[in-house]
Amino acid sequence: MATDGPTPPPCDPTILEQGSQVFLTHSIPSNAMEGWVKQIAELSGQPVDWFFAGGQAVVLAMGDLSRVQLAIEQLMPEHDRLKRIAESSILSY
Repeated sequence: MATDGPTPPPCDPTILEQGSQVFLTHSIPSNAMEGWVKQIAELSGQPVDWFFAGGQAVVLAMGDLSRVQLAIEQLMPEHDRLKRIAESSILSY
């Protein structure tokens, strides 16, 4: 259940079963995470999806993983911005 809007769709079953973990993070709400991962998939041109496990977001990918890693590196400023927003809202409670 998402706390920042509608619950995103579940992780693609093929990526879930056959994908390789390429990134692990926490503190980013699910809809923000969904948007960031979609950006990675679009920028890399590779199948990328994610799921929550133990309070962490696990990003999985298939295909050319070096392209996915490059996309993650290029999109890290956005990841860090989303994380700062989430952490500042947690601290404000």
